[in-house]
Amino acid sequence: MDPYALGLKLSAAGQHARAIAAFEQALGTDPNDTRTLFALGNTARALGMKQAAEELFRRVLALEPERLEAIVNLANCLREAGRAAAAEAIIRPALASDPESPDLLLALAAVRAERGAAEEAIALYRAALEHRSDFVPALVNLADLLADRSEDDKAMALYDRALKIDPGNAQGRLNRALLYLARGNMDDGWREYAARLKVPGKVPVADHNVTRWNGAPLKRTHLLVTAEQGIGDQVMFASLIPELTARAQREGGRIILECEPRLRPLFARSFPGAATQDWVIETRDGVARTHYAWLKAMGGANAAIEMGSLPRYLRKAATSFPAPHAYLMPDIEEAACWRTAFANLPRPLIGVSWRSGSIGAGRAQQYAPLEAWGAFLRQLPGSAVCAQYGVTPDEIAALNAASGRPMVVPGDLDQRRELDRTTALFSVLDAMVTAPTAVSWMAAGLGLPTFKVQHEASWRSLGKAYEPFAPSARCLAPKIRGDWSGVFAQTLDEIRLLPG
Repeated sequence: MDPYALGLKLSAAGQHARAIAAFEQALGTDPNDTRTLFALGNTARALGMKQAAEELFRRVLALEPERLEAIVNLANCLREAGRAAAAEAIIRPALASDPESPDLLLALAAVRAERGAAEEAIALYRAALEHRSDFVPALVNLADLLADRSEDDKAMALYDRALKIDPGNAQGRLNRALLYLARGNMDDGWREYAARLKVPGKVPVADHNVTRWNGAPLKRTHLLVTAEQGIGDQVMFASLIPELTARAQREGGRIILECEPRLRPLFARSFPGAATQDWVIETRDGVARTHYAWLKAMGGANAAIEMGSLPRYLRKAATSFPAPHAYLMPDIEEAACWRTAFANLPRPLIGVSWRSGSIGAGRAQQYAPLEAWGAFLRQLPGSAVCAQYGVTPDEIAALNAASGRPMVVPGDLDQRRELDRTTALFSVLDAMVTAPTAVSWMAAGLGLPTFKVQHEASWRSLGKAYEPFAPSARCLAPKIRGDWSGVFAQTLDEIRLLPG
């Protein structure tokens, strides 16, 4: 077979490493074959090789400066790498030459949205749809932005329109599911949330080949609950494990709980009715895969379900969420050490975490700036304890300068890696004020009063002002996008009302 054709076939089958070898063989015959260079760039991008993909798309454009698909893919590559300004610089000249191109309008809209220009992005998506009314990516992306602005009915109509055109569009179906959930529609929401399993990179590909559990009685069932997504979602969905293990014990079943290794000590202590196991995960050909050679040694499983699929069977209505619900159990001895370390600090002890561990150009807009946190800390009673993982000395210095007071930074603790010790630390605090990260779930999972400062309402709160999965967490968002002062004032008022 022709090496180029073979590369396309292998890439379509997800065998990207072998595809690269085939494309390189084709380039050995003609190093300037733009179709091969472009295909190789797409394969590199699928493997997460951003720099290599960028270089290949640039080589294509050096040979064919007006090749539309190469311009769009290079721009998307740059945007995904957090270089939105560079992406915009690539698109603008091409759009000036072809102002009615739906693909260029879509690419620029995505960049402008990434840079915080939502109104302009909306106008660009609408312009793309004027020129191609059935352009599903534009329909879905426009729906996303309208949902962010709480224009739910308009967003839902766009999702419905997109999915009527392309019923198999997993990302569109997932995004519609999140809007259902944000509106408290759990019937449709949890059903369609299953679409995440078909979105590339959203959930690891599992090789256990175990029959899927459908919520049936657990008599003589060894149920494997598999991990997915990030630390925060694993802690959130773990709130269902106490109920699931109690049901298994009543019905004569058994639960095997897979989790990220950093969570295993905490989960093993918190959920003694489940057998816990570190996930074994690797990334191959750009795809995260989990392996289950360990399963046989644990007695095997005859049913399996992803952790994020449990709510479809156990949380069908708002009334099915227990409240209060503290489901994490800290290490008592470790907690005692932190209690001693903090014994002489003024109370209340308030944990503070202000960002995620990964902030690109777009994500940074989702978090209150350090200046706003500094103004908040200046008025905070008691002691502010750093609960930020991956914190830098510059951040601490900036917050101390902005607040006029020193933040307590726990020593000899890696809050990113040592999650069990970190949870023990959280357990001795009086409250937590945090951005919407894993910290909020760890704190609220302990039953700690938690104030989640977020730029907008999240689907996870299911239309409530608190987190149903962990109801000690209050959700606070600005009434006007970017106006954080009111959120922090409300947080201060509620902290002052805490007992003790």
